[in-house]
Amino acid sequence: MSEPTPSPVSVAEFAARLEPRLPSILDLATRLTEVESGSFLPAGVDRVSDLIAERLESLGFTSRRHTIASDRGQAFEATLETGDPGLRLLVLGHADTVWPEGATADWPIVTDAPSMSGPGLGDMKCALAMAVHAIEAALETSVPGVASITYALVPDEELGSVDSRGWLADLGRRTDVCLALEAGLVDGGVIVSRGAVGAMIITAHGRTAHCTDDTGASALHALAPLVEELESLTDRARRTICSVGILRSGTARQVVPDHAELHVDLRAPDDAAGRALVDEVRRRAEARAGAGVTVEISGGITRPALPRTVTDPVYALAENLASAAGLALRRIDESGGSDASLVGQFAPLALDGLGPTAFDQCSRAEAVARDSVVPRTALLAALIGHAGKLAVHLPNQEDLR
Repeated sequence: MSEPTPSPVSVAEFAARLEPRLPSILDLATRLTEVESGSFLPAGVDRVSDLIAERLESLGFTSRRHTIASDRGQAFEATLETGDPGLRLLVLGHADTVWPEGATADWPIVTDAPSMSGPGLGDMKCALAMAVHAIEAALETSVPGVASITYALVPDEELGSVDSRGWLADLGRRTDVCLALEAGLVDGGVIVSRGAVGAMIITAHGRTAHCTDDTGASALHALAPLVEELESLTDRARRTICSVGILRSGTARQVVPDHAELHVDLRAPDDAAGRALVDEVRRRAEARAGAGVTVEISGGITRPALPRTVTDPVYALAENLASAAGLALRRIDESGGSDASLVGQFAPLALDGLGPTAFDQCSRAEAVARDSVVPRTALLAALIGHAGKLAVHLPNQEDLR
């Protein structure tokens, strides 16, 4: 008789298994953080993927690389086929950071203090290390109902994943459940929705002249009033933000500027609100043309929303698993974008914010709460182990391999 398939274990049991491995988790997190992998440093981005590949291949994963652009690191995915029927699980992170070359020179990596720090440790080198150990722990027990586990790393997430879009769409079509590794928030915060994110550039072209010559047409004069006008569209209570981050113009104080650029960041609670916000920005920008000035507008929604309809079943499972171990979770509706939104356009189920508790990401104050590492890794391991239970929420369950 064949041995019965063991049941996946609880968050508490995973935490007990992982607590002795905390030094190993933090050692891998340190090694990853030591690699400078800013988005414009492709060799570093690829080295991060190499370190992850080494660990996963020892677990039986097969790695693949995808060239997305000649001046970017490669997209990375490693897959383990379990040989059993079930759903296709994706663990999703990114290998790049916002930090330029040389950031590690004057920013010590600290992992032996309650508040850990280092360039990119919170976003998201610590989470990458945690995911490796979560997968390893889950495979040591059982992952019933899971046909495959894929660990994927995006090389240009901090640039908006512009060159990775096609690969992410393909990845989403090959995924049933996505577990994304952006940082968690305090008091058990897990990201259950993300709004639409947009970026627009408004460019004005005028006519240059000395300021004493009335033949000039100021591009700056045309765009400057838009700063206040566009930012008045912000309504934080409705999770709508229109923020001007750059107004660039002029060559000298006495010269009428013939060129001006205005860069706008957009946030909206859903895709429809995002499209409406883009249309309103465009309408107001077009109205600034005239009197010798033309206006060009580019951009729009760059990341779609991640709705709760995609995350609710996964969050419910996570909450049940966590509560059994005495861990509280809470839902976070996030304005910032992530690759979970891009994959979630195609994958039917996803949940984000499964990394460690982190603070002040993308700033020199970025930090990770050390005491969150083991509980969060245990939760991720339990979600991997129990992911097969989510099959009932998938369309075409009968098609699961």
